Amino acid sequence: MIRAAYNFLVKAGRWLGIAALLVGYSLLAYYSSTAEAHEHVPALGLSVSVFPALAFLFWLAWRAPHRASMLALCLVPVLLLTVYWPLLEQNFNWIYFIQNVGTNMLLGLAFGHTLVGGRRPLISRLAEIIRGPLPPAVARYTRQATLAWTLFFVVMALVSTVLFLLAPITTWSLFANILSWPLVGGMFIMEYLVRLRLLPEEREHGILDGVRAYWKSACATVSASSENP
Repeated sequence: MIRAAYNFLVKAGRWLGIAALLVGYSLLAYYSSTAEAHEHVPALGLSVSVFPALAFLFWLAWRAPHRASMLALCLVPVLLLTVYWPLLEQNFNWIYFIQNVGTNMLLGLAFGHTLVGGRRPLISRLAEIIRGPLPPAVARYTRQATLAWTLFFVVMALVSTVLFLLAPITTWSLFANILSWPLVGGMFIMEYLVRLRLLPEEREHGILDGVRAYWKSACATVSASSENP
């Protein structure tokens, strides 16, 4: 009983910590786009825009089989960042924009390309990881859900582009840095409600369950590769 409560608190603390980091980063990214931040802390925008990507890059290099060489390669973007810092500092909003639109388009492509060429829809694959072969009704729904997520990410990228080109930068930043996560959360809620209506027996299985299962499998593969180079 005590161990179960402890495990629950650890998991809850972990998720709360992740949520706090995401919220803090989003608020900091939004603030860095304001005129006040640009005037008083000019390096903030570029620092906030590139740090997550660099941290993720070094994390991947650390987990790679050839750790030393991969870490050495990571020094290349650091060197380029150092050399071109003044230029990038004046145009850091483009880095935010490229990251935002690029992420949405890559996610849209990740979902969308599985709908053509006789491929298995992405959400169908994730569902199969959890429950095995899918009944026809579930297979049909997961294909439609994959299409819905594809359209969602494409629309997010289009809206971001229009706002970046035509609206004040703070308006775009509000959408890209503050509203993006609530919109993704709202999409998850909508998908869940639709699934409850169409497939009430599938209430316990969702996209995130499949993502977690896939992530655990991928992490296990990477760990095995790093232990047996």
